[in-house]
Amino acid sequence: MKEFGAIYKEYYHALFAFLLRLSGGDRLLAEELTQEAFYQAFISIHRYNGKCQFFTWLCQIAKNSYFKYLQKHKDVSVDFGRLEEELLCDGGEDPGVICETKLMKGELRRAIGGLKKKQKDVLILRVYFELSFREIGKSLGISETAAKVNYHRGKEVLRKELSHD
Repeated sequence: MKEFGAIYKEYYHALFAFLLRLSGGDRLLAEELTQEAFYQAFISIHRYNGKCQFFTWLCQIAKNSYFKYLQKHKDVSVDFGRLEEELLCDGGEDPGVICETKLMKGELRRAIGGLKKKQKDVLILRVYFELSFREIGKSLGISETAAKVNYHRGKEVLRKELSHD
């Protein structure tokens, strides 16, 4: 294992970018969470077992730091913008389509909240964090196939929930 200073230098910018996107562009929060994630990694480095990529392990720590932050600061809202764009598609510049998409955002937040925990976790990790199914499986302690199944089932639940047929 590398000296921790070298690890910090190698992964700092990528982890900061990950947390910047996760925190909705809040640079101060992303910096704070990056420092917290590296601190947690430093005190937990003995638990890294090499079963996943080191950066995946760091992202899991960062994600947990972010969720702890959200639990402490319940007034902070999570921006599901990227998730909404992926699942809804903006459909172009037509004002009617844009308006309809905006109206569906509230419905999407509600529908996502109603998913089973594994489906929600896999969906968010895949769409928002852009992790591979293999990385998601390792991160959540499930197989790659289970990650794929939960992702597709979650998307199908959202499609059915959001369809107005």
